[in-house]
Amino acid sequence: MVSRAQGRRAPNSRGEGERLRQEILDAATRILEEAGREDALSLRGVAREVGISAPSIYLHFKDRNELFWTVLAAAYRALGAEMDAAGRTAARDGVDAWQQMCATVAAYRRFAIDKPRRYRLMFSLEYEPEQQPPADHPLAAVRRAWTDAVDTYLAAVSPGRRAEAETLAIHLWTAMHGRLVLWRTLPGPHASSEAILVELERSLLHRLLPPPDQVTYPERVGGASPGTSD
Repeated sequence: MVSRAQGRRAPNSRGEGERLRQEILDAATRILEEAGREDALSLRGVAREVGISAPSIYLHFKDRNELFWTVLAAAYRALGAEMDAAGRTAARDGVDAWQQMCATVAAYRRFAIDKPRRYRLMFSLEYEPEQQPPADHPLAAVRRAWTDAVDTYLAAVSPGRRAEAETLAIHLWTAMHGRLVLWRTLPGPHASSEAILVELERSLLHRLLPPPDQVTYPERVGGASPGTSD
């Protein structure tokens, strides 16, 4: 990888520490997304990219692990924010609860398709069998977005089932992730056809969620439902 910084940078002026911290984060993000692997990140590599000495990174992050998880936390928050925004935009456009739910699901799909290396990095971390992710794992931002979307839908069409919102959200999220991963390994034309993903979304939503009286589904394959942006 060619470093974006030429030689050593001049020392930061007073008050520029936060800007350097962001440059370190941006460099780490680029390295991770270009490689798509956690082991590609090193403090020396980040320092070369930014044009600073490796020890300078310790002024902002205590070690490589903290830097890595800070990058990942931002990615999880970004995905959750895109899902939230898609649902809110659909609601402002006056579509029904079903299409709001579809818009949120489509935002998740678009994120995974448009940012494949980032998505793979976010969801391919390995944990030791005896170790579970901590309760404060930043992935909670995505879980919350799924749960909020399902809860909003249930509040509109089946209020008596709102207690199931988190469980249904986890089921939906797990199935969505599984089909996205499998889709990339399918033989023939299926691996390049987003239409099959939309069809699977339709089937999945009908199976897991109670349908409203009249169900419609956005037909635009290339993105979210009407009124949303990718």
